[in-house]
Amino acid sequence: MNILTGETGAGKSIIIDAIGVIIGERASSEYIRTGKQSSTVEAVFDCKNNDVAKLLEEYGIENEDNLLFIDREITVQGRSFCHINGKIVPASVLKRLGKHLIDIHGQHQHQSLLDSQNHLLLLDLLGSEDVVEAKKKVQDYYRQYRHLTKKIQDLEKNRTEFNRQKDRLKYEVDEIEKAVLKLDEDVLLEEEKQVLQNAEKIYQVLESSYNIIYRGEDTPSIIDNINKIISGFEEIQNFYRPICSHLDFLKNVLYEFEDLTSSIRVLRDSIEFDPQRLDEIQSRLELIDRLKSKYNMSIAELMEYKQQAATRLDEVYNIDEEIDNLKIKLKDVMSKLAEKATELHSLRVKIAAKLERDISRELKDLGMKNIKFSVNFTQQYDEHGIDIDNAKVRISEEGFDQVEFLISTNPGEPLKPLAKIISGGETSRIMLALKNIMAKVDNVPCLIFDEIDTGIGGRTAQIVGEKLSMVARSHQVLCVTHSPQIASLGDIHFLIKKQTIDGTTFTQVSELTGSERVNELARMLGGAKITDNTLAHAREMLELAKKIKNLKKA
Repeated sequence: MNILTGETGAGKSIIIDAIGVIIGERASSEYIRTGKQSSTVEAVFDCKNNDVAKLLEEYGIENEDNLLFIDREITVQGRSFCHINGKIVPASVLKRLGKHLIDIHGQHQHQSLLDSQNHLLLLDLLGSEDVVEAKKKVQDYYRQYRHLTKKIQDLEKNRTEFNRQKDRLKYEVDEIEKAVLKLDEDVLLEEEKQVLQNAEKIYQVLESSYNIIYRGEDTPSIIDNINKIISGFEEIQNFYRPICSHLDFLKNVLYEFEDLTSSIRVLRDSIEFDPQRLDEIQSRLELIDRLKSKYNMSIAELMEYKQQAATRLDEVYNIDEEIDNLKIKLKDVMSKLAEKATELHSLRVKIAAKLERDISRELKDLGMKNIKFSVNFTQQYDEHGIDIDNAKVRISEEGFDQVEFLISTNPGEPLKPLAKIISGGETSRIMLALKNIMAKVDNVPCLIFDEIDTGIGGRTAQIVGEKLSMVARSHQVLCVTHSPQIASLGDIHFLIKKQTIDGTTFTQVSELTGSERVNELARMLGGAKITDNTLAHAREMLELAKKIKNLKKA
């Protein structure tokens, strides 16, 4: 718990403004010293936070051991330049990041708890694991609901188009199916066509070849001549050995020619001119070519297309049945979603009731006895929503609750949103009450309370200080105060004062320890004139504060 004190006009607001600049608040050229061209604010955060880590990753910023180095320069032209860990970023990134780093509680200052969009999240955080489990069930059914709804919408949207396609698909499937196509059939038929068209020529060549090799007519055949050569070689082989290898070669050649003549004979005898078969092939090729040209596809592609078209046709025939089945499933999912969302709502109502009691107790301790605090639940109605208690209600992954914290600061006044609170002191104390309750679940690590003591003193100021000290056990707290009771409970005390050097005014911040701190508390207690009594009172306050903090820790 860090206390910042100083006389009026010492520059406490400058420090708060500087922190606001760092977390993305409006940067005014008024913050620049007269005669200078720019002003720079720098800050270092030691922050281990998953939300911060995700943001840094989103913008490609290195996370250096959970340390954040942020600086922002403001120029007289009204421009500003922002850096996070050395990388330049827009001011909007600082604003997004700032929400996870600091809450400033003071009149007209940035306060996350005043934003109604955060109230549901804060309420759920108080519910701990029970709410997490209940929300998980809602989210599971919500995802099923969205999936089924979209699927039905897509099918219904496409049903007209499907029906329009039905006749065309049926015709195409029938046409390709009747053709009974076979893979590479056109290539094989074309080869057979060539044979039939040239049957006479083929037969003549084969017959002539057969005669030359085997059957010789006017002259001996090749086989006869080889046999004659073999006979001659056999007569001389016994007394002329070099001829033996050639004799073996000729015998092998003879065997090859005999096999060749056999094959030629089979081929020759298979050749016949069949005009009817040629007509059949021609007709078949014309059918295939027409289909290939019509669809601009090969036979393989036509066969695949037919399968796809048949599948599509099945979808067309079954679409109404599919939509009906999906609607039955959707009805069941909607019923379960409504049930789980209602259970989540009931759980939130119980948490809200406890929060209302706890806040009332806290505010009473803080001297705000007449304040009424309420958690207001509303739902958004939608004709396309889900039935909840005979009404069509819009549901999301968070359920159907819209939550806003309301408050009435004076008897007889109606409850209003927290953001409508006018008094800075009231706002800060209400925020302190909320923070004290939510200390264990609130993820914003640094809280700044600016003049939380406005309009209070004595015992109430003491209680405010004690509660700030409690919050400081789980958060870093910076508190600007004029109250000695609150200041005495700080763990670290800083003095803010103005100093003029060579005609130029500076605001200085220095840490107070020992007698310096006693003197500052005495000044806050007794004003400009410090007496031995006020010094003794200041020491007594510090001793009492030490005991209170030790007791709270115990």
